[in-house]
Amino acid sequence: MFNKDFYPTPENVIAQITWDLEFNNKTVFEPSAGKGDIVDYCLKSGAKVLACEIEESLRSILKTKCKLIADDFLKVTSDMISHVDYIIMNPPFSADEKHILHAWRIAPEGCQIVALCNYETINNSRYSYREQLISVIKNYGTSENLGDVFSSAERKTNVEIGLVKLYKPKSKSENEFDGFFMEEDEEEQFNGIQQYNFVRDVVNRYVGAIKIFDEQLESAKKMNNLTASFFNTSIALSFTNERAEFTREEYKKELQKSAWKHIFSKMDMDKYATQSLKDDINKFVEKQTQVPFTMRNIFHMIKIVIGTHSQRMDKALMEVFDNLTKHYHDNRYSVEGWKTNSHYLVNEKFIMPYISPQSRWGSGPDINDRQSDIVDDFVKALCFLVGKNWQFEDRFRYAVNTKEKPIEWGQWFEFMFFDVKLFKKGTGHFKFKDRDLWALFNQQIARIKGFPLPESIQTKTK
Repeated sequence: MFNKDFYPTPENVIAQITWDLEFNNKTVFEPSAGKGDIVDYCLKSGAKVLACEIEESLRSILKTKCKLIADDFLKVTSDMISHVDYIIMNPPFSADEKHILHAWRIAPEGCQIVALCNYETINNSRYSYREQLISVIKNYGTSENLGDVFSSAERKTNVEIGLVKLYKPKSKSENEFDGFFMEEDEEEQFNGIQQYNFVRDVVNRYVGAIKIFDEQLESAKKMNNLTASFFNTSIALSFTNERAEFTREEYKKELQKSAWKHIFSKMDMDKYATQSLKDDINKFVEKQTQVPFTMRNIFHMIKIVIGTHSQRMDKALMEVFDNLTKHYHDNRYSVEGWKTNSHYLVNEKFIMPYISPQSRWGSGPDINDRQSDIVDDFVKALCFLVGKNWQFEDRFRYAVNTKEKPIEWGQWFEFMFFDVKLFKKGTGHFKFKDRDLWALFNQQIARIKGFPLPESIQTKTK
């Protein structure tokens, strides 16, 4: 566990960087938790804590303290933490800028990020990732030099420590499911012969599992009562997964999340499930614990999802548009730019950054999960525009990794509406195969944003 990046955070430093945060009844995410110093501090302050830790020996310590959601933080997706209030982190200094930027990308709206780093990371902008981080800090937060506050720590270093504080602003639109599910009583579950309905089956299995959970806990209490007079160690039954123990509330939440994924898959609703929708459902399940998981509520949510599909597709188009146009050649975001990209429309040929992980240059391309989600949402939105039915096999990751002929670096291949070429430095080059669709996409963006386009694009599909 004592690798080059293992530097436990002193309690006085944790207190110094979180003095203005209210932890009581809040949810904190610690992405590189180590042996749990920040976790311990937050728990003592009344917070619920989620964590990640890549070292197996340290995970065995952490899982007795809090819920572990993943091993590798860089593989955590936004829907896994869409309900957290704070991200508090002491990332590995060998890649601190990448960890803080990933935290920023996946953080939910309204979340505050408090991160330690090597001060040189935010004081020296020679590298592209550092330039991006400095730009984010400039627009959304603050930074300062704390000095050599680890000089007397459990594991000492005289490196000057930087502090980064970021705030992810809230958009005008709130979670679209808030307030829709106010049914108070659990729906009655019937026994006997009836027509098979997979939603009813999921609900029955969910209710049955919770009842068995309660029965097991009650049995544990009875066991303890029987042995209390002569056996001084408490015996209890518990439910575990590979990372952490479940409380009853956590068991219900995880069961519901899995049930929603199953329902979406069985009802062929993946075409509606953008990443933002997954974030909203996760946040809804985590926050709205009083809402019964019933057939009526399930069908009500599905009705809402389908009814707001058009707005969700507009949001997916806008996310892609904003992601691409900020990477034009002379951009003001301090991110890598290319002359191929424009700042007011998406060109027929465009470049998407970070689509393939730069740290894993194997024999064939691999895919960055976050960027892959954006591409998939883009394709779903384009399918909506042209009336095409999106299928699970239309995922970008599936296209790259499961073809009979392996995809090679720097070689063009077809993917849905595009010809694509991936490069080892992480970029992906995309070309629209259909100029009419390219024009239609930019017309849709102009409609959403309310600005005019060049006449050649306006008249292209008329």
